[in-house]
Amino acid sequence: MALVLICGQPCSGKSTVARQLVAALEAAINEQQNSSPSDRRLSVILLGEEQLHIGRDDGYQNMVAEKNVRGSLRSEVDRAVGKDRIVIVDSLNAIKGYRYELWCLARAAATKYCVVHCDVAAETAREWNERRREAGEPCYSPHVLDDLLGRFERPEGRNRWDSPLFEVHPASDQAAEEAEGMTGEVVALLVGGRGAASGQGRAGRALQPTVATQTATHSDANVLYVMDRATKEVVSAVMDAQASLGGATSAFTVDLGENNKIVLRRPIGLPELQRLRRTFVRLAGQAALSGNAPPKDASSAKRFFAEYMVREVT
Repeated sequence: MALVLICGQPCSGKSTVARQLVAALEAAINEQQNSSPSDRRLSVILLGEEQLHIGRDDGYQNMVAEKNVRGSLRSEVDRAVGKDRIVIVDSLNAIKGYRYELWCLARAAATKYCVVHCDVAAETAREWNERRREAGEPCYSPHVLDDLLGRFERPEGRNRWDSPLFEVHPASDQAAEEAEGMTGEVVALLVGGRGAASGQGRAGRALQPTVATQTATHSDANVLYVMDRATKEVVSAVMDAQASLGGATSAFTVDLGENNKIVLRRPIGLPELQRLRRTFVRLAGQAALSGNAPPKDASSAKRFFAEYMVREVT
């Protein structure tokens, strides 16, 4: 139904804004349900590091950890988006390429989409982080915080994946009024009702999936079943191979059976494997829509997916 990205530097008030938005959406949904009981019931899902039990320093202490956090969140979003759900992602969402990936998930699911940017100065973020430390609340180490502040990529409303863009300034004197106005506009955009003019028009419509973001529907349903099962078996084989080595640290061999072995040049986490699998299935579906036959048996599907993985894992 909708995907909302809460975007901003660390310690910029994102979680507070996210909770306000959840409360406003749930109130609007309840009001809508009371006036039209026959309408389908919408649910609001909040996703972020806190919901995944990932600590601030643990998730961002180095690039590998940060990449795993993004992969885990992306997988959760991919599973959660649907016609009866409003998914709010309360995270840094600091990299424009990552916001683009999440926008693609929204487009593939044909849902509405928007970005809420919590904009504060770097010094304010440092001050708020220190207050959290003094209060014994979860906070960032100074070096982690400075690294994240230096790499933040501001959203720009002219980009498709940053549009429609709502901005709030949690440190300003008008923070409460801004937050109230923003939640009103987002609620109007997503579930209807009275809203600001900027929340209507193109922004209020669901994104339309393209051929590249859709999985094809074939007349023979068994083809998709075979491909899905075969690719999952490859993922399991890769994870088992790494586990048998006590956690691979360099190139390793994966035995897929039927004299089919591949060598992967580096370790791969489960989120990345799942992302590769979903992309492969989509590409196979796209090829089918273009007239090319997808793999017809498990052996072919395993081989094609394995070859695709070897090319992609660099």
